[in-house]
Amino acid sequence: MSKPDKVLFGSGYHYITGIVVAGAGLLASLLIGFNVESLLLIIFSGLSATAFVYLAIVRQLNRLVKLIRSGERKPAVELEGQFHELYGFYRNLSLQVEQERNYYEKLYRDYSELLNTLNISVVSLDGNGNIDLANEAFVKSFSYGNQNMRYLRLDHFIRRTGLLFPLQEGQYDVYSKKLGKRYLVTVAKKKRSGFLVTLDDKTSQWKTKQLLEKTRRYAVDAQTVADLAHGLKQPLANMRLALDLYIRTKKDSYLQTLSSELSGFQVKVGGILQIFRYGEEFERLDLSQSVRKVLSFMGPILAARSISLDTISLDEGKVLVQKGRLENVVKNLLMNAVEASEDGGAIALKVRRSSEYLTLIVSDRGKGIDESIQTEVFKPFYTTKSEGSGLGLYLVKNFCDENDVRLKMKSVPEKGTVFVLTFRRNDDESQDSSGR
Repeated sequence: MSKPDKVLFGSGYHYITGIVVAGAGLLASLLIGFNVESLLLIIFSGLSATAFVYLAIVRQLNRLVKLIRSGERKPAVELEGQFHELYGFYRNLSLQVEQERNYYEKLYRDYSELLNTLNISVVSLDGNGNIDLANEAFVKSFSYGNQNMRYLRLDHFIRRTGLLFPLQEGQYDVYSKKLGKRYLVTVAKKKRSGFLVTLDDKTSQWKTKQLLEKTRRYAVDAQTVADLAHGLKQPLANMRLALDLYIRTKKDSYLQTLSSELSGFQVKVGGILQIFRYGEEFERLDLSQSVRKVLSFMGPILAARSISLDTISLDEGKVLVQKGRLENVVKNLLMNAVEASEDGGAIALKVRRSSEYLTLIVSDRGKGIDESIQTEVFKPFYTTKSEGSGLGLYLVKNFCDENDVRLKMKSVPEKGTVFVLTFRRNDDESQDSSGR
């Protein structure tokens, strides 16, 4: 006999008593015969046995409930039979649940302490977009005090801070006009449901980067200084010579030479100032609109040479550049095309838009550039023209380098030249507010 059975029959006297009472009633009815009295005796005996057993079971159930509610361990004699076994099962299960709860509570505390050691703001979202966990850096950065994060929704947080980002896995560079800060937001999906979001404040790094870029744009390397000095050295020497000859001879022809050299020198100095354009800030503008402005200036020049201008397309789109230098670059490209073309020639111009870029194309059917000097034309003061400053294409290249514009040139002698400038589109207003 198993141990539970021994407990059942050893201490379950009420079951035996009930059986004995029912058996005695049945035996008495057999001895006295079946009649109304015996039938009533049998019914009474059965009800008595049932009531006795029922009351015993109810008593055991009451004991079981009291033990469960109190949570205290009681001696084994408090419960009998299957009730003792059921309570033992409950105790084992509750101990297991308590151990797991303690384990996960410790895990949660360790996880929270780890998050609080980070300087990056971290929040955990449930499947409904509610913030169920936030570290101290988040509370401090966004001034939420001690309010319960469990009742804060992500959409409320976004409206309050202006940090707009999609709730899907990935990294997003987000600028908030309300806070005046830039964040790198990382969204990761949790295993079960919800997301883990980190917000890394990159404002100071971004400002430092902008300052370095601005410093780099205005920095002049030694080679450039040497090239500029060499380019100005010759016209200065010519002016000095013309002045000396005039002093000696008093001939007006040397004054005319001096005046011509001064004009050329003035043009070159003006070109040097255009190279750097100190103080000019970046602006978000429509590229095609700037091109149209230059075309209105070039109209009389083209008409004087009977050169036709074919504007194939001028797609709209925003770019972030230095406006004055951009217009000067377009003028230089068109003037080069005019000077390379014969009277009655043709120039084609196009602004083409793609998903990420705007491309400006200027082409002519002129004399072209010899392949041996195609790498030289972008150097300062290099020119093949008798009256050229040699700074036009250098200005174009310098502008492209400092405005994140890709420059390409293709030229075939006696067939023409094509210049292609590729700009990054900047149609997002938030980028305009935050810089490049």
